[in-house]
Amino acid sequence: MSAATAATATATTARPALRFVSADTTTGIVAYAVASQHDAGRTNIISFDTISGDTFCTCRASECHRTCWHEAAVVEAWAAELTTIGVVWLTDAQLLRLGRKSATCVATYTTRVGRSLASDRLALLAARAEYRRRVRLGLIERAVQIAVPLAA
Repeated sequence: MSAATAATATATTARPALRFVSADTTTGIVAYAVASQHDAGRTNIISFDTISGDTFCTCRASECHRTCWHEAAVVEAWAAELTTIGVVWLTDAQLLRLGRKSATCVATYTTRVGRSLASDRLALLAARAEYRRRVRLGLIERAVQIAVPLAA
């Protein structure tokens, strides 16, 4: 292992983990936070658009129009979130049920109390993202694809 490779591996393992902050079912954007390693007391917010795949970060590197490690980390964090929720392992029918149930819960809570539960929003976004991935890869059954307005 070269010195450069060792330094990269050390820098990668020394990075703090991103913390989930919010999920917006209207825009499809999830947000994570991490403490700044350069400015004490500053928290960087990293957003990931689950529809387009775009990322946005509030760190100093992004402010200077440079690519930061947060942007790659947020994509990995979202992928880990999907795996944690388990949507990647669901059958098409189970994915459909999860999406519909989550959409109903989000709508019901929003109507009744003005705000839905973060877990319901996250499950809905995860189901939508997995649905879109399956459609894009041609993995989802045609009958389910026609019947589901889940990815709208």
